[in-house]
Amino acid sequence: MREVRDRAAAGASRVAEDAREELARLRAQVEKLMQERVTPALAGAAETVEDYATRARETIEQQADALSSTVRERPLMAVGIAALAGFLIGRLTSGTTYVYPSSDRR
Repeated sequence: MREVRDRAAAGASRVAEDAREELARLRAQVEKLMQERVTPALAGAAETVEDYATRARETIEQQADALSSTVRERPLMAVGIAALAGFLIGRLTSGTTYVYPSSDRR
C-alpha cells in the first residue's frame, strides 16, 4: 500500500514539475512574442497617432491665424457675423414656442 502511495506521490510530483516547466516555456514564448510583435506594433500606432495630432494642431493654428487676420482687417464685419451667429444660436436653443392663432378661431 505504501509503495503504491509513494509511486502515486512521485507521479504527481513529476506531473507538477512537468506542468511548471511547460508554463515556464509558454511564459517565455509569450514574452518573446510581446517583444517581437506587440511592442513594435504599439510603437507604430503611437507614432501614427502623434503624427495625426501634430497635423491637427498645425491645421487648427493655421485656421486660427487666418481668422484672426480676417478679424483685424474687417472688424465690423466680424462683429456683425458674431452678432448674427449669437442671434441664430439663441433662437435655436430657446425653449419658447410660438403659437399662431388659427384661422378657424373667432
